[in-house]
Amino acid sequence: GQLPRKQCQTSSCSTMQLGILTGVSYVSGLDYFRGINEKVLAQTPKRHIMSPNPSIVLVSVDCDEYVKHLTDKAWDKVDDHLIAGIRKLVAAGSNLLVIASNTAHVCVPAVQRIFPQLDVIHIADCVALQIKKRGFSTVGLIGTQPTMEEGYLKDRFAAHNIKVVVPLESSQRSSIYNIICQELSYNVFKDESRQVMIDAIKQLEQHQAAQCCILGCTEIELLVKQDDIGDFPLIPSAETHMAVVAQVLLGEIDMKDLLPKPTT
Repeated sequence: GQLPRKQCQTSSCSTMQLGILTGVSYVSGLDYFRGINEKVLAQTPKRHIMSPNPSIVLVSVDCDEYVKHLTDKAWDKVDDHLIAGIRKLVAAGSNLLVIASNTAHVCVPAVQRIFPQLDVIHIADCVALQIKKRGFSTVGLIGTQPTMEEGYLKDRFAAHNIKVVVPLESSQRSSIYNIICQELSYNVFKDESRQVMIDAIKQLEQHQAAQCCILGCTEIELLVKQDDIGDFPLIPSAETHMAVVAQVLLGEIDMKDLLPKPTT
């Protein structure tokens, strides 16, 4: 078996308190809490009787109000809504933030302005690490309409020298978003909705030169699996995010190494 990680046995790990912002939707929050714990515990030696689990605080915000502000493109209200939840995480002592949603990363600039001491483990940085390891430079992205249409994730990938392409047809982007809001956010998974996602992914490969596709909504990867697509690589954003978060907690990755390199 693998040797236990020395970092996990030091008192410095106890200084990391992870805050998870969820509710957007709750489905991914459950997945993050379970996934991060499982990944850390698998690499952590027993202390007294069991392996100690990481210190985690969760705060859940209202998804309905959040989606209304997103739909209205009321970005200041989106920020305010999410930051109200993050404020509770900071008050509880969190010094690392994980947002259990691609779309909710829209608030990161405001978070960094209001809570400069809070380290944000950005989902795009974690996914970019995986993309670069696999040698890809042009990637497809499916997710919520804001994720596909606005710049907050695409610009972050661009800072890593990764070009992002999304479905060209607005009706297709709208259909994907409707499935996320009305089905996946309620833990409802339908075969016909899976096919909508598969068709969109295949078009990114065949018509837009994508070398892989980011499943850029944390619930989509619960619906669409690699076996559904064949050989075309899928990058599940939430699973990748959780894996890197666990590595940060274990001391295997320095957060500074995740950040985009400054341009000279």
